[in-house]
Amino acid sequence: MPDIRQTSFDIIHRLRATRSRAEVYAELRAAGRVFGYDAFLIGGLPQTEAEGLLDCAMITGWPDAWSRRYHCQGYLHQDPVIRQIRRTTEPFLWTDAARLHEDPNGARVMDEARGFGLRDGFCVPFHDLDGREAGVSFGSDRLSLSEDERAGLHLVAIYAMSKARAVSALRAKGEFEPPGGLTDREIECLKWSAAGKSAWDTGQILAISSRTVEAHLASAARKLNAVNRVQSIAEALRRGIIA
Repeated sequence: MPDIRQTSFDIIHRLRATRSRAEVYAELRAAGRVFGYDAFLIGGLPQTEAEGLLDCAMITGWPDAWSRRYHCQGYLHQDPVIRQIRRTTEPFLWTDAARLHEDPNGARVMDEARGFGLRDGFCVPFHDLDGREAGVSFGSDRLSLSEDERAGLHLVAIYAMSKARAVSALRAKGEFEPPGGLTDREIECLKWSAAGKSAWDTGQILAISSRTVEAHLASAARKLNAVNRVQSIAEALRRGIIA
């Protein structure tokens, strides 16, 4: 496997150039050959009992037969992966979700998924400031990710979700939203954070305190509607605020 950090950023830069859901889909399909997943789903979680998972899907690379089965059986309310999305902001393996939410109904969902080539998976949850929940889930008959690969796929998922939301909301207008009104210093802090520098390192480079760096990053996150630093960086990359 080539350097996973560089590979992940290469994928992100290709996603950045996409202008439609079809293009995002194609890039994620190609990324599956790098990370070893066969299927993926990007979407929000239903807010009402009347909604189903696919009603909230933005981009789906799920097997059609499994999507129909999942919907018809009402597995949304039994799926341990959905339960874990609601519970955490950290990425997780499907097997971990099954273990944490162990019950016969959840086990049946996981067992049936295996019959559709979805034995293993990796999921990245999203919790928006307005209380909405979403996730990017990757599945395969056999998925084995190193710690570096998990980190790389986590970053790709964050960027893919942000891009999927953008092209879904703006596809009719054919335009993208402008930068989020960040100050020059906030952008500088984001750039150094994206380069892997700690708050202390960034403070030394910019001749400010690490506490001030943290304040700039927190302000940038609020303006970008991001819940953590990684999501802030991904959103800033997507909007072209940093490169």
